[in-house]
Amino acid sequence: MAPTDRVACRFPIAGGWLPLVALWAVPTGLGAAGLLAVGLPTVGLGGVALGGAVALAAIRVAAGRARESDGGEPVTAATAVTILRASALALLGAYLVVDPTATAGGNGWLAGGLFAVAAGGDAIDGAVARATDAVTELGAELDVEVDGATVLVGAAVAVVAGAAPVAFLAVGLARPVFAYGLRRRRRRGLPTHELRPSRLRRPIGAATMLATWLALSPVPGAGASRLFTAAVTVPVVASFVRDWLVASGRL
Repeated sequence: MAPTDRVACRFPIAGGWLPLVALWAVPTGLGAAGLLAVGLPTVGLGGVALGGAVALAAIRVAAGRARESDGGEPVTAATAVTILRASALALLGAYLVVDPTATAGGNGWLAGGLFAVAAGGDAIDGAVARATDAVTELGAELDVEVDGATVLVGAAVAVVAGAAPVAFLAVGLARPVFAYGLRRRRRRGLPTHELRPSRLRRPIGAATMLATWLALSPVPGAGASRLFTAAVTVPVVASFVRDWLVASGRL
């Protein structure tokens, strides 16, 4: 029996939409109860619902794409970690409607902590997948979609909190718009092309995550965070524009 098979037996859930939602709902519900316990106003649950809608959309897209590629796949330990990241993402949505200082003694660190779990967990689920020899198409698709959803919600929360300019929303919307454009081209029968390797793509992504985390944290303060997020917006948008020109065959 291969290592992948052993991991699959520990999580005997066939890959798909509803089983993944069930796996996601438990930690999300417990987390929402925890936020209420540390002072989240009840209206914040509306924000959790908004963040949850984004998380569920990411899960559904990833599950559908994985089924198209490989059919049904088991949920591995690494995939379960990614689902937990999606739960943190949903809880971060609470701060779309309440101030980040509204919980945990008003120190403002909880929003940044949730973003750190949702974004920083990317290194953990990948490491778990490699360590257990359990790399699956479902896990890979979930990882990509949860990353994109995390940036979207994180950027929106930063803007709502006044720690980033409105233009920073472009950072969160860049990937969904890019993915929609590719799907539209395929439906219309137009060609799409593989992206070229880029030495800047990873550093730009890391800078985006760092800028968003700082914007959601009490330090370095709203003024410095606005400057940092504004500076990051330019290379992110430029990178996606370049990638779109390549993918659409214009470059």
